[in-house]
Amino acid sequence: MPKRTFIFGLRTEILLSLTVLLVAAMTLTSFVILRITERDLLRYKTADGMAVVQRIQAAVGGSKKQASPASLKLLKERLRNGISWMGHSGLYDEILVVGRDGSLWVGEEHPKWSNEPGDNEIASVLRTAKPSTKINRERTLVTVTAPIFANGQCIAAVRVPVRIDAMSQGLRKSRTLIWFYIGLNVLVLVVFGNFLLSRIVIRPIQRLVRIADHFEETDLFSMMTRSDQNEIAHLTMALNRMLKRLAENKERLEAHIRSLETANLELKQAREEVLRSEKLSSLGRLAAGVAHEVGNPIGAVLGYTNLLADHVAGNTEAIDYLGRIEKEVTRINTIIRELLDFSRPSPSEPAPLDVNALIMESTSFLSGQSLMASIKIETQLEQGVGMVWADANQLKQVLINLMLNACDAMEEGGSLAIASKRISPVKETTGSDQHPTEFIQVSVSDTGKGIAASELNKIFDPFYTTKPPGKGTGLGLAISVRIVETFGGSIYVESTEGKGSTFTVELPPWEPDHDTK
Repeated sequence: MPKRTFIFGLRTEILLSLTVLLVAAMTLTSFVILRITERDLLRYKTADGMAVVQRIQAAVGGSKKQASPASLKLLKERLRNGISWMGHSGLYDEILVVGRDGSLWVGEEHPKWSNEPGDNEIASVLRTAKPSTKINRERTLVTVTAPIFANGQCIAAVRVPVRIDAMSQGLRKSRTLIWFYIGLNVLVLVVFGNFLLSRIVIRPIQRLVRIADHFEETDLFSMMTRSDQNEIAHLTMALNRMLKRLAENKERLEAHIRSLETANLELKQAREEVLRSEKLSSLGRLAAGVAHEVGNPIGAVLGYTNLLADHVAGNTEAIDYLGRIEKEVTRINTIIRELLDFSRPSPSEPAPLDVNALIMESTSFLSGQSLMASIKIETQLEQGVGMVWADANQLKQVLINLMLNACDAMEEGGSLAIASKRISPVKETTGSDQHPTEFIQVSVSDTGKGIAASELNKIFDPFYTTKPPGKGTGLGLAISVRIVETFGGSIYVESTEGKGSTFTVELPPWEPDHDTK
């Protein structure tokens, strides 16, 4: 089992760092303050001890200035009385005065403190005639030891133990209280620091993280408030500028991609057009040659058939055979004429043409045919759809061919819908002006058996047909495509197998000021 590693969050790291810094700073400050306070108090206590020394020095000096000097015994008595009064104040421990010869002037015979001349502090003062100050280990006494002078000579040494136990106890209490306040301050600062840190830093960062995690293309990082001018606000503005640049770069990239896709599509279409043109050109030359070579013999066969029919007028069986021959030869002749139309398109005479009128004329022409008996014709013509620049006969041929194909697809009857409308497509972002901004659309829809998806890209090829043998040559749609493209239009199909097909013809509209050349 892998060992889990605990990772501190940003808030925890900042709070821990601030807490350590605060505790260190407050502890150092408190230590310095306590040391300064202790030093000042010791200085005051030392000054108290030196004041006692000065009083003793004054008493000794006063005795030496009298006209008749007092005896040493009288001086010691005066010192004992005065020092005894100071000792009862509770501010001092036992005060000792030791003469230069080691005799005890003031103090008990067997005190707690040694009064022998060999005592380190007293001996040092008597030897050097310089005062000294020391504190005991328990920090309850500060001992001031100083020389006593008479006539410029050190005659004795006095030791004044000043009590500082109350001061030390007060300092200990102050230290405990300071630690308490340090803890309280740290707690308060951590609580309020956590609140402020969450409000000013953590929450804005978390908001930025959430927005980044659920970022959409149109999103921007929201500012905290209008008055915020801190680093988080600057970071937000920087991220917004970055996102705007990313969005602009993405839009430019998408525009380039669309341009490339359009260019690829146009290249593919151009390639297909070139291939189809080459194919049609080859087929056209072949069809012209075949039609020329086969057309004349076919005409002769039809002539001889008519002559034979006159000679066998009484032979019913022979007349039946000749009729069949004439029918099949006529069908061959029709195919030859279509080949000629495909190979050598007849000259067109384009003129302004009302699309709706041409549709109505074409439907009227077919409505009386027997093949339309089980088919319902519906027209959905947009009023004022406009006019196109085309040859009426050729465009009528296209419409009739599409409607006949639709009827052939509905062997058991159905519905044939012819619609017209004017379309204003959205302009391409590539700026290409190869296609008109507007065009007139004519659609022919049926409810027949439809066309398989695998066959859709083949139906406009010459000689390709989905009809049964004998019912189509496969040239109708190829001729229709050539006619429509001659007038600057296009034709395409949409089909669902089993539901029907829709053939759509799109032609540029003609306006009165249109250039017809």
